[in-house]
Amino acid sequence: MYSNLVTCIIKIKLKLKLTGIVTYNGLESCILNSHSFDNASSTSRGDGHIPESLDEDDSSCSSSNTAFGSFSSLWMITKKDDQGTDEWGFSASPQHYINGKPSQNSDVETMKEKFAKLLLGEDITGGSKGVSAALALSKAIMNLGASVFGELWKLEPLPEERKSKWQREMNWLLSPTNYMVELVPAKQNGVNGRTMEIMTSKARSDIHMNLPALQKLDCMLLETLDSMVHTEFWYTEVGSRAEGRSRSAGQSKRWWLPSPRVPTVGLSEKERKRLLHHAKLLHQVFKAAKSINENVLLEMPVPTEIKDALPKSGKECLGVELYKILTAESISVEEMMSCLILKSEHEALEVINRLESAMLAWKEKIMEQESGKSPVRISWSFVKDPKSELDKAESLVNRAEILLQLLKTKYSNLPQSFLDVTKVQYGKDVGHSILEAYSRTLANLSFNILSRIGDILQEDIVSNPNSPVAISHLIGARIPGISESNAGSC
Repeated sequence: MYSNLVTCIIKIKLKLKLTGIVTYNGLESCILNSHSFDNASSTSRGDGHIPESLDEDDSSCSSSNTAFGSFSSLWMITKKDDQGTDEWGFSASPQHYINGKPSQNSDVETMKEKFAKLLLGEDITGGSKGVSAALALSKAIMNLGASVFGELWKLEPLPEERKSKWQREMNWLLSPTNYMVELVPAKQNGVNGRTMEIMTSKARSDIHMNLPALQKLDCMLLETLDSMVHTEFWYTEVGSRAEGRSRSAGQSKRWWLPSPRVPTVGLSEKERKRLLHHAKLLHQVFKAAKSINENVLLEMPVPTEIKDALPKSGKECLGVELYKILTAESISVEEMMSCLILKSEHEALEVINRLESAMLAWKEKIMEQESGKSPVRISWSFVKDPKSELDKAESLVNRAEILLQLLKTKYSNLPQSFLDVTKVQYGKDVGHSILEAYSRTLANLSFNILSRIGDILQEDIVSNPNSPVAISHLIGARIPGISESNAGSC
């Protein structure tokens, strides 16, 4: 058997030198034939001698006519180095190269790789530790946005390669939505004249409503970047500020990043108006993307594991100080904002987390009492008036919601709250995950573009203190030139 196997290997190597390509099915035939030799009669070649002719039984030891046989798609190419030694190269996919020619199906191969990783759920072993399809798609969309746009430190057109990558791969990741339908009752006339009620499929309503809007916002953002050509501003890399002017406080914190520059006399009136027009448009895009994102998150359920782990008392969720502020009926919700001493965005996010947890606890108690699952209790500490527990709880939920919206408006680009993160992490609805990740990516991108416009307008203020931008109202530290009245009417 061993001699026959050696013979086969020698034949394969000789064939490899002649053709350059060989598959494993030739070796498979050799092994099978060698095994049959041991069980054959004495007339077979079981004497242990290597045959004199290497072409003997070539049909049993040679590879198949096609380079991609049924036994394996792996193939090998040999080449001579400068010393005349043989080097073996392996390829995991036979479609990459054939006789040294690159494949024309690189996009197909990339798509296969993308969807293979999605199906594996980030578990490359193919085991049972992979994440859900919803979470895998969510992460894929966010990672794609980060790889294509990054932090976007310059206002300039996106390179064509990255732009094509974004559009192509987003089409792939959004493709599951083409097959998302919901069944609705409909009437159909039968052949006998009777009317029958049947279930027909139609496009899922939230996908049908939100996805085209997000795709439109996507196009608007790319068009805005494409329009940033022949501008009056430019960027300098790491270095000292031109003409000896001192940096503004915001820019000094990131001195190592590209810094915007404008002419000494500032921007022209035309350029300034153009940037302000883009800023107002992007502000609308940002709010639209955020609104879609918030609505989708409201539809996503809080995981049961998180509900069970959170405190069941709204007062316990809020803490003493925040609870006193929220239950003080003598002050309005707007006045509560001034009572909150928030020194950083981190503290604002902490208050938002507490408010959302308290609202969840109160809503759960309201639902229990309305459904009759929980007896009416009068032990809640905030019941100090003739109002019923339900009325009091609903009042606190309403005040908390208003305060929550005020905080999110003031701190518009905060990271996701704790409950929102868990909704995404534990979410099983693929449609919700796609809409949430897509809208979050577009909101982040629009905010980054707005911030870059803000950098340029701040530079214009430094160059020309009499600029109309300098005397206008500011929205946030990075978006000058958009009046509060305009923002409020949006």
